[in-house]
Amino acid sequence: MLKKIFNFNKKVVLITGSTGQVGSKIVKLYLSLGAKVYGLDINKSKFKNKNFFFINIDITDSQKIKTVLNEIFKKEKKIDIIINNAATSVFTKIDERNDNELQKVFDLNLKSVINIIKYYFINYKKYYLKSASIINIASIYGLLSPDFKIYLKGERFSTEIYGATKASIIQITRYFAVLFAKNNIRVNAISPGGILNKNIQTKRFIKNYSNRVPLKRMANVEDLFTAIIYLSSDYSKYSTGQNIIVDGGLSLK
Repeated sequence: MLKKIFNFNKKVVLITGSTGQVGSKIVKLYLSLGAKVYGLDINKSKFKNKNFFFINIDITDSQKIKTVLNEIFKKEKKIDIIINNAATSVFTKIDERNDNELQKVFDLNLKSVINIIKYYFINYKKYYLKSASIINIASIYGLLSPDFKIYLKGERFSTEIYGATKASIIQITRYFAVLFAKNNIRVNAISPGGILNKNIQTKRFIKNYSNRVPLKRMANVEDLFTAIIYLSSDYSKYSTGQNIIVDGGLSLK
């Protein structure tokens, strides 16, 4: 049974934000399980694998999303799994925030997800597909307000627009799960806690954040893998509209 659960041979997977810290590891996860993976990102990828197909795209452009999805479907005749992972934030103070910054976060974190799901559904019906799994990467800050005491001056913090878009991701996950249930498209979300990144996080912040978490550490990308595999496998056929929280217990305090 385990071999069947972890077997994604002949599956076609689409991952947005495929060159980032989280996306690049999700790409390698699915490749290791035998899937064919299409990665979408505005930043170019140098990763090479015979089953990995990178597409350089700005997914905030709805027409480009439409074109790319049409091309993938024309070639593959299907996409089995979509991981809506791409996201961004801004780090200016609220009294210095401008409309362009708000729009940038909204466009990538929320609008692009809705448009990918929209154009995917159009092709899903066109090609008479029977089932699919959509996984939206949300955030613990779609559920909680950050603890501002753990941030020092100059450190990156979770902003109101980031949290608002991630809360919206959780809501549209529920919405599309109900809307697409009759089409056998399951839509779920994963809400990670803070993910360790020593390249941009200070030692002081990592310590302060970890002290707020019952498991006393930040998340690694690999901590998300079990939830991702479960939600995208055929063994989660009765799970839709769910938001799996992977936060080390942060939301319990």
